[in-house]
Amino acid sequence: MKCPERYRVIQQNIRQPILDDDRIVKGEYHVLIENQAFCECYQEQCAAWDKEKNRCRKIGG
Repeated sequence: MKCPERYRVIQQNIRQPILDDDRIVKGEYHVLIENQAFCECYQEQCAAWDKEKNRCRKIGG
């Protein structure tokens, strides 16, 4: 079950220099990969799980 109150963003930066024939850096390749998704809800282990009402509750602001 996905938790509607817990959202996760993971970013990966990958950089690699661009070299000319003399092995001098002339620039770089840059790739940004971003994954966004709702977290899994583990009920009793989840910070948003309300044990009394047996459902996810709103956390934060």
